[in-house]
Amino acid sequence: MSDHEDLVIRLIGETLKLDDEEMDILRDEDTDQRLKKWDSAGHVQIIVALEDGLDIEIDEHTIPRLNNVRKIIDFIKARNLRITNRRSS
Repeated sequence: MSDHEDLVIRLIGETLKLDDEEMDILRDEDTDQRLKKWDSAGHVQIIVALEDGLDIEIDEHTIPRLNNVRKIIDFIKARNLRITNRRSS
């Protein structure tokens, strides 16, 4: 697991308050379809957490496409961003 993946998974897990079983689902491609807490409200929470953690504003056209960990990591890497504001539970 890359540093980016670990940070994104931790950020999403803390944001959605996931248990261990739910955390395992985050590595799947269809995360938003399989994880009940990743509903539309959960997606908004994730985007806000990413914007806070990356100190950026995510374009409204990009938001719907960031629907799994891999796509979020690719987004971060493509922009050479770093998560700086790590939240603690």
